[in-house]
Amino acid sequence: MKHDRLLQTFFDEIHDADEAAFYQAAHSFLNLWDYEYGHAADMPSEMNHYIGQLAYDSELVEE
Repeated sequence: MKHDRLLQTFFDEIHDADEAAFYQAAHSFLNLWDYEYGHAADMPSEMNHYIGQLAYDSELVEE
């Protein structure tokens, strides 16, 4: 699946990343996810552990 590749790319990017690189990878992931799927509502639940607050702050999660 396409989203599996996107998730794996994110996990590869954050492996051993410092804080700045993590936030850059997380924002990149959110932008790509938003472009591909339109919102974060269908984002896999394991991603909430990593970037849930960023998705909320970026207004990709509806209240």
